[in-house]
Amino acid sequence: MLLRVDIEDRGDHVVVIRTGGEIDAATADTLATAVSGALGDGYQKVLVDFTQVTFIDSTGLGVLVKSHRSAAAAGAVFAVVHPTPQTRKLIRVLGLDQLLNIYESHDEALADLP
Repeated sequence: MLLRVDIEDRGDHVVVIRTGGEIDAATADTLATAVSGALGDGYQKVLVDFTQVTFIDSTGLGVLVKSHRSAAAAGAVFAVVHPTPQTRKLIRVLGLDQLLNIYESHDEALADLP
């Protein structure tokens, strides 16, 4: 299955990248390109909405870590919003919840992020 990516400018230097489908070795570059494009465009808060993500593998998780680091290097913040229970469990088991900003809603993320 392909990965669908929609980009929504929320104003005030905030972008929401809505993803749907599988994030794996074949599709992870699509997400990486969207995040790097948003950072390149000067967005200070990059939220990736995982509501419609059905699967993520190690390549996709690597993109999340790289996106977090790229955002930090650019003086921006990166967050994952609405992870599915399976995605949340995988992130937690791997200890990535100690690195990544994970939120249940856009409002929660925007209220918490600097």
